[in-house]
Amino acid sequence: MTSAKKTTVARKVVVKRGSRAPEYEPVLEDNRPVYHQKIRVGDLETDPRLDAQRMFQRPWANKLAAKWNPKVLMAAIVSKREDGRYYLLDGQHSTKVALEKHGPDFERHCMVYEELTQPEEAALFLAANRDRKAVKPVDNYRVALTAGEPLVKRVDAEVLSCGLTVTGSTSPNQIGAVQAVLAIGEKRPQLLTKVLTTLEQAWGRDQSSWDNMMIRAVGMVILTNWKKEEADPRVDLNRLASVLRKRTVRQWKTDAVRATPSGGGSQSRSQPLAENIVTSYNIGFTDTSQLILAPGRGAGA
Repeated sequence: MTSAKKTTVARKVVVKRGSRAPEYEPVLEDNRPVYHQKIRVGDLETDPRLDAQRMFQRPWANKLAAKWNPKVLMAAIVSKREDGRYYLLDGQHSTKVALEKHGPDFERHCMVYEELTQPEEAALFLAANRDRKAVKPVDNYRVALTAGEPLVKRVDAEVLSCGLTVTGSTSPNQIGAVQAVLAIGEKRPQLLTKVLTTLEQAWGRDQSSWDNMMIRAVGMVILTNWKKEEADPRVDLNRLASVLRKRTVRQWKTDAVRATPSGGGSQSRSQPLAENIVTSYNIGFTDTSQLILAPGRGAGA
């Protein structure tokens, strides 16, 4: 008769401030310790030789830093090796941000595994990163709204002020382009409102009016011609709507796709689309009244 695997349930242990002892007694799975512990970020390392670790990406770390909130920092997954050192399996970027913002003595929650082989470390990395279902943008939006994130609250209020809602699909009264409304909304308060009202004036309350690419492009046009010290953009929104109305959304997009290397995506296509809109708007205008558009991807891409 085979014996059952030895398993214990985690029980909280009171420890003194500054102690490095685990805050929870180990949970033994297959006779190897697994436990929760707070560890100094200065003691958390990455192993460049470890296949179960992605390359550090500064742009992603910068995004984490921009919305940093240590109170909601999730636990890192750590392997404690035989030499007593802690190696990160998941949480490299957030640990780097914590180190830069708070210094090496900042303690973060960690789930610590001991006595792991390298294949087991790799399997844990996959379980934490690959083997989980990606969260849809609209679900992130809803959760952020419930959490009271300022940007999402403001964006949602601006969308509602136009008689619209952000959902997982697009209809005459619903916007499914979640990432587009957030990208435009974060640039400047009331920019999104002006974009949505202009699109409705151009094509009415139609499903095609709330196109991802068109929202980005029109936002780019308005923002680039809106100085920080001005209450309103220099672009004539009535004229802009009239220019847009001369063609369908599909026609505008088709030309923009042709002008984009390899077809591009919604973000890259928004630049040539915005350029085409500005060119059409400027026809018949004097130099002082013409719109401009910043080179490259633009402010709203």
